[in-house]
Amino acid sequence: MLYTVTIFNDGEAVNIHDRYERIAGAQVSKERNAIDCLSFTIYPDNPGYDLLRRMKTTIQVRNGKTGRLDFDGRVVKAPSSMDASGTVFKSVQCEGVEAYLCDSTQPYLAERQWSGGSGRSGLQEFIDYVLARHNERVEPHKRIYRGRVDLVTYETTGGVYKGLQRESTRDTLAKKLVDVFGGEMRVRRNEEDGLLYLDYSQRLGTERDAPIEVARNMASVTMDEDPTQIITRLRPLGAKKEGSEDRITVAPANSGREYVDDEEAMAEYGIIEGTHTWDDVTQPANLLSAARSWLTANNRFPHSAAVSAYDLSLIDLAPDEFALLDWYRCRNPLVGLDESLEIIKQTININEPHASSIDLGDSTARQSSQATAALASKVAELEKLLGL
Repeated sequence: MLYTVTIFNDGEAVNIHDRYERIAGAQVSKERNAIDCLSFTIYPDNPGYDLLRRMKTTIQVRNGKTGRLDFDGRVVKAPSSMDASGTVFKSVQCEGVEAYLCDSTQPYLAERQWSGGSGRSGLQEFIDYVLARHNERVEPHKRIYRGRVDLVTYETTGGVYKGLQRESTRDTLAKKLVDVFGGEMRVRRNEEDGLLYLDYSQRLGTERDAPIEVARNMASVTMDEDPTQIITRLRPLGAKKEGSEDRITVAPANSGREYVDDEEAMAEYGIIEGTHTWDDVTQPANLLSAARSWLTANNRFPHSAAVSAYDLSLIDLAPDEFALLDWYRCRNPLVGLDESLEIIKQTININEPHASSIDLGDSTARQSSQATAALASKVAELEKLLGL
């Protein structure tokens, strides 16, 4: 059995999927900067059938091959049903531990400068404050602490200018940080101390050794181009000025210019103007930083690559399995593809791991990859392709 699924109630653990017990249709969905999801069907003969408590029962999915937690969260709902044949079952929906950040709200706090100090950056100080307010309002098992936070905010100062608006903690972090500065955020469990940590970085994943390439594990690839998204001269807009419909611009922090140029893109495509609005950014320096990051990300890949790939680790023919946020070199000289792409979405089929899927690429590029939906039936074909 590749996966073990365990539920916990007040510290008592019960396996509902392992060598002896089974759940049906179990699928984990993971996506960059999103809350993980798990869904499955459970029947009355399973020992966990009557133990699923809404919003209280916690649940973990462990990969028996890698030892990794592929899902860590709580049961949201488990309504009972009966089909036309008289079979009774529960359709269970679960959400990952990052959802705990939705259970608390932040107090109002006027905007102020967070400059850090004593070994902390201003960004780390702000995140510490937000997480402290979360932790004082929730139960111990929902508490989250600062983990790896190393995103560089902007060039002119080491601090951030932020306030709080009585929103949920997750909305606060998403709107105040990810939507402004970009980057990747996640909540993970440290299995050494059992605590939850929040990471925030420009790039959380690592470069993997297993490439995705033609004549190895790339089944098919389709290239496309979309230059319509390119903006070579961005006019960023911040929050509205007090008592006016006009908005803050980057001019005070950008030598009087209200625009930011992507000179490399401009040399290739000419002048293409566009705007983007950040409603909660009140400082021109912050707006300038956000605009530069956004423009770089927006213009990074004016093409897409739809790739079908085999996860060779499932049949022990590759050292690395596919993992969310990690990067893989994709090569196909026949179509001009040779670059590292990030897995930004992953679906794990617990009952049939060979039917799992991944999306590779940047969110602005729509680069996608589907792991084969029938690897078991394709093994003979794959071995022939590899000359085995």
